[in-house]
Amino acid sequence: MTLVVLRCPSCGNPLAPGDDDLVFVCAQCGAGLNLADEGLQPIEIQYAQTNLAQAATWRPWWIFRGSVNLIRRETQGGNRSDEARQFWAQPRVMSVPAWEVSITAVKQEGIQMLKQPPVLKAIPRPSGARLTPAVVSAEDARKMLEFLILTLEAGRDDWLKTLDFQIEAGVPELWAMAGE
Repeated sequence: MTLVVLRCPSCGNPLAPGDDDLVFVCAQCGAGLNLADEGLQPIEIQYAQTNLAQAATWRPWWIFRGSVNLIRRETQGGNRSDEARQFWAQPRVMSVPAWEVSITAVKQEGIQMLKQPPVLKAIPRPSGARLTPAVVSAEDARKMLEFLILTLEAGRDDWLKTLDFQIEAGVPELWAMAGE
């Protein structure tokens, strides 16, 4: 095994990602970097406008733009899926946390973001912005999105029995949102 020093492809700065870090920013130039099987790849990270005067921490979110097609949704008392079908009827912004977070927090924050999607307006990378490294890959984010949709639907007050759905969304984007 050979250890290789990772250097930012934009500025040449030595990098020291954590063991589980998949996406992070260069501390010197702020370039977004994805540590993939093919090696270090540049990745665009969008910073979302915030109402906070100055955000100390920025958290990465995988953002899917698309829709959810409910193919089959049955409840114990029949098919009472009007509320669910109305909720998923329009294309939506679907967000999945990309930083290290507990399953409980994934459910809380992810469901909240599904119910009240953020208005995403890109801003230039704020000076001194510190992005929490992403530890969730885009592929795993899609699986987490399926889990969040199942969790949201199971939480409805109608005794869900069967659910079959399809997510129709393209490649996710990585957005940084101000943390508290």
